[in-house]
Amino acid sequence: MKCRACNKDIVPFFSLGMMPLVNSFLKKKQLPREKKYNLSLSFCPSCYLVQLNKTVPPEELFRNYIYFSSTSSKFLEHCRKTANYLTRRFRLHSSSLVLEVASNDGAQLQYFKKLGIPVLGIDPAQNIAKIANAKGIRTIPEFFNFKFAQILSREKKIQADLVFGANVLAHVPEIVDFVKGIKCILKSTGSAVFEFPYVAGLFENKFDTIYHEHVFYYSLLALRNLFLQAHLIIYDVELTEMQGGSLRIFVSHPNVFPVTRYVTRMLARERKADFNDIHLYHHIKTNIEKLRSDILRTLTALKKEGKTIAAYSAPAKGNVLLNYFGIGSNYLDFIVDKSKAKQELYAPGTHLLINPPTKIYKKNPDYLLILCWNIADEVMEEYKNYHTKGGKFIIPIPQLKII
Repeated sequence: MKCRACNKDIVPFFSLGMMPLVNSFLKKKQLPREKKYNLSLSFCPSCYLVQLNKTVPPEELFRNYIYFSSTSSKFLEHCRKTANYLTRRFRLHSSSLVLEVASNDGAQLQYFKKLGIPVLGIDPAQNIAKIANAKGIRTIPEFFNFKFAQILSREKKIQADLVFGANVLAHVPEIVDFVKGIKCILKSTGSAVFEFPYVAGLFENKFDTIYHEHVFYYSLLALRNLFLQAHLIIYDVELTEMQGGSLRIFVSHPNVFPVTRYVTRMLARERKADFNDIHLYHHIKTNIEKLRSDILRTLTALKKEGKTIAAYSAPAKGNVLLNYFGIGSNYLDFIVDKSKAKQELYAPGTHLLINPPTKIYKKNPDYLLILCWNIADEVMEEYKNYHTKGGKFIIPIPQLKII
């Protein structure tokens, strides 16, 4: 197997086995025909990029997508703050252009638009792009790549002051072609800003970010090597709390911005922590197996006591956890999700029917397993009445916690 970024040999280190597409919810008649695909990780000793061994064609994953960014109020607040911050930092105005790659339903771009800044979204999911356009967020339903960037730049004369992408860098198998597209569409003095889960999360039991949409798991060391292939420079980096711990990188053409000390320091920390050594990644499996043992032991004990357990939310990460740990109707009495697009469908792999959240108060389960653990505070605040009446919350990651 060859690295998708540098074409050198890669080394396998962890496998979740055969896994369904965790964002593909099913109608009842589709259950017998559900497909599963290998889900295994490898490390490139040459450019330090962590990546899937095998990928599923993007057309199968993203053309009709069921994840909507606007579902989480915490994420929307993050989007609002991000728009305000980047507008101030780059002095964006009514003559600027913010172009977002994988813009989903316009959750982020709507806040730039409210600030009076022209926006353009690019997203391959035709159903979601339609919703964004209906909201007044101009969105083109296409995959972003170098060829498409050339069309935008040369034929449509589009150049962006700011290119933004949240949780997209991990999704693109042809990643070198993608970053060359970013260089093509970016103004000579512009910046590209990307947010995505940090590979360090894998060492903190946040393994549920591993799924077929996420082809890559980035360290800053790997990202620097990647962007250099497109003659782009990472000049700044920040840590954010999103997705349980994310990086935000700032990218430009060479010699536009000075490289900050934060980039230099993080690169040094990663080298010291052996992010460039395959041996570090072998610890991931050991840590996750211990977590699985702890969670299954706890759930087994609760069921033996006759307790009822419901799962809250069916995000991709939650479906990874349920499938890899073998948690389904053997432990869960039911599962709910606030996304109407998922309700009355069946969760991938476990085939649990997705119910509306109102079922929590109708059934009053003894325990609520919060699968969207990265916004557990938001969930517990929303269901504080459930807790007041004696219900308890189970937070599975990064460490098992019962509240």
